[in-house]
Amino acid sequence: MVQILEMELEELLQLNPDDIRHELTAGELLHIATMLDAFWTYNYSAADNGKPGHHAELKSGLHSDGFFVSRILLAPENIRTLIAKQMAMILRERMGILPNFVAGVPDGATALAEAVGKELGVPTVRMQKVDGKIGLADSLDPYISILLIEDICTRGTGFSEAVAAILQAHPETVILPFDPVIISRGGVEEVSVEHYGKFEVLPIVTLRVSDWMPADCPLCKRKSVAIKPKSSDASWQLITTSQR
Repeated sequence: MVQILEMELEELLQLNPDDIRHELTAGELLHIATMLDAFWTYNYSAADNGKPGHHAELKSGLHSDGFFVSRILLAPENIRTLIAKQMAMILRERMGILPNFVAGVPDGATALAEAVGKELGVPTVRMQKVDGKIGLADSLDPYISILLIEDICTRGTGFSEAVAAILQAHPETVILPFDPVIISRGGVEEVSVEHYGKFEVLPIVTLRVSDWMPADCPLCKRKSVAIKPKSSDASWQLITTSQR
């Protein structure tokens, strides 16, 4: 069995996805993300020693002491393929029949959806984000089914927006009742989309990361400043180095 937890960065970048035949553990996925600099966690010890630094403001508006950047995690082709194989493995166990298309919530799951579609043998339909709003980039035939892929689930905010965007434009479309994700970081087991139903979260791994409403954030009380880690490369650099 391949010992992922013992691998350094160069070994991970040479990893053959076909050699991984088991379901990844939370520890293994976290190790990969950490080695790729795709995961940040707040350093409470540094804060106790006068370095409160920055912490994460999520898309939902919540504040958090941990953050994943799927763009970095999925950048190496072999790791993206590995994640897609893991996701496809879970989906085959849950889906009765394959959908007509796979789509990814933009922008984090766009490339992942293509990789998952390849593993399942299903074509993709593209979504895009324009002026902050999610919509379809491709036209759809009527009465088709779509499997919608997400990267990281905290509250399902982006997933809900994508479901609503598709079904408002194409109400005859069927979206499979699943939300496949790399990581469920908020412990959410299903995403309820108003007017459109409930979608079961299907994570590769579940990893609890703390988050709070801004008014209750203990990191703000430590004088740490909340920033949006994915707003720019500079923001990610800032949050990962602010407590050194």
